[in-house]
Amino acid sequence: MATDESATHGSSTATEEDGATGSPWIDPAALTDRVIDTVDRVKEKTTDNAVLALRVLVFGLVISVLAIATLLMTVIMLVRLFDAYLPIGAGVGDATWAAHGFTGIIFCVLGFGAWLSRRGSTKPLAISAIVDLVFIVVVVCYGLFS
Repeated sequence: MATDESATHGSSTATEEDGATGSPWIDPAALTDRVIDTVDRVKEKTTDNAVLALRVLVFGLVISVLAIATLLMTVIMLVRLFDAYLPIGAGVGDATWAAHGFTGIIFCVLGFGAWLSRRGSTKPLAISAIVDLVFIVVVVCYGLFS
């Protein structure tokens, strides 16, 4: 009879141990997986969003600085070209006010076209670019052939 009780007792202990290994709180592998999953979810909610926001900020600043530098160099180049080749004034350096005005008119026409095309159609912007191109060609031809 003692052997029967020990056999029965031993089998119930083995069953409890088998059930215990499936528990996520006692099984080390399941507990490790649960901790890793929790850490990954917390990282996804916090650190990944912060890194994305900082990347947007840094790359946005770099792009802004480069765009401003490019715009300024373009304006300087246009004013110098218009100053040298506009048929206004007695010579180089006398038409600086006209070069600034001419550059301003060109940017105003482009800005007006961009303003009109803000609702999704790019047709006004293309028309304003064509008007600017025609305006530049007329002024340059006037300067060359007059």
